[in-house]
Amino acid sequence: MSETSPDYQFAHHTLDRFVYGDLRQAAVINVGRYFNTDLYPGARFERLDGGGDRAEVAHQFTASDVMAVRCLGTDVKPVAAIAILETHANRLSALLRRTPHTPLHEAPRSDIDGSSAAGTLASMLISEDFPHLGRMTAAKLLARKRPHLLPTYDIVVARVLGKPRDITRCLHSWFHADPERAKTLAAMRDEIGGIPDISLLRILDSAIWLHGMESTIP
Repeated sequence: MSETSPDYQFAHHTLDRFVYGDLRQAAVINVGRYFNTDLYPGARFERLDGGGDRAEVAHQFTASDVMAVRCLGTDVKPVAAIAILETHANRLSALLRRTPHTPLHEAPRSDIDGSSAAGTLASMLISEDFPHLGRMTAAKLLARKRPHLLPTYDIVVARVLGKPRDITRCLHSWFHADPERAKTLAAMRDEIGGIPDISLLRILDSAIWLHGMESTIP
């Protein structure tokens, strides 16, 4: 069942503008510039050190994951990095092993709800066991490990989308309300060129972020 909460209606409308509507052409140009030039360190987020979801590191957080988050302009405090990489590494790895790589547009709601491994990870990373981490930094860490299932999130994207209360559920409901959205977004990725390895979620994220850095949607 798709999410019908008014909290997501503005976000869904805005997402459609990037994929189908008046913001699409600018998104194609902006995302191509983002990933296919050296202008943006964030373009290295999913590719740094071979990626965070490759088989040999998919079930553990690494120093490269922490550095990748910094490529997105987010600093992970040393005390939080130690908690992630050492103190609670085994707990986190156990949950990562239970978190699928399924793309969000194909995943059932049960893969992302609060009781899922992904939901438990999100809650754990913002607990007192990980000081100064914060919800948006936690989202970026999780997106590094499961880039096709879990989205990055920051204050710019939040503002453009009207601050949906749960970005993962918002995007899940958007995709699942109309399967053509994923197909159209994939076609946009093909049109941009040079980024077949970049997830649909990051195509959206970068398009929204770049727009939000330049202007405010009327």
